[in-house]
Amino acid sequence: MSRKEALTEGKGWGKDELVKGKLMLQHSLGLGHKPNVIPPGDAIILGQPRAVRIGWHPVAGLGGKWFAEKTGLGRVITKSVKKYPDPTQHWAVLVDEFCHELWMDEHLDVIYINEMIKPEEWHTFEVGRTRFNDEALRQASEMVIHNMRQKQPAYNLISNNCQNFAVFLLDAIKVGAHREFGTAFAVYQRATGKGRIGDLFVDPGEHPDDHDQERPHLQRYDTVQQAQQVMEENTTKLDTHHSMFS
Repeated sequence: MSRKEALTEGKGWGKDELVKGKLMLQHSLGLGHKPNVIPPGDAIILGQPRAVRIGWHPVAGLGGKWFAEKTGLGRVITKSVKKYPDPTQHWAVLVDEFCHELWMDEHLDVIYINEMIKPEEWHTFEVGRTRFNDEALRQASEMVIHNMRQKQPAYNLISNNCQNFAVFLLDAIKVGAHREFGTAFAVYQRATGKGRIGDLFVDPGEHPDDHDQERPHLQRYDTVQQAQQVMEENTTKLDTHHSMFS
């Protein structure tokens, strides 16, 4: 074998190994779609109020390091931003036994997934209440991701991340925001042909928001503001001029 042939073969082998390594890291991180775990049923947004929590868990190990590097630490941060959230600290919205999350496909574009909660893995904080049942939460989450992808498909550490998803979803499902959600969901349905919520539009004389205002425990609670404060206080901030791996 000539030297040129050996070098060509070596480069090919090296490229193959890099691809294999990337795939192994992506697999360890669990990128890509996951099976839906929400039980089938009708979507209801006027159910009994339930507590809404936000929570975080670490994206640990070598996969977490690869994720941090691929999401552009130091590359997507402008000079005007002095600190930014640790991308290995993953946030989601949790209601009862399920968590609703922004995740990424193999191209690092944002997608929606849901999972059964393993309490020992999560640090959680109650931030409000919702009347959405599990299927309605799933459909609302799909709508939020669709809207995020319309503006920017790719994950971005600053403007298109798991915290942004949590805030948008909490705003959609909070008690007292039935009118706003109905309008937004109707637009989503027309654009995608997806989603079906039986009680999306109710008789104007029996509008749930009116009843909610009569019951103090169901009045509008600033879930979004509470969640933003919790995430700000409980998310590690990394300095742009320091390497998180040093």
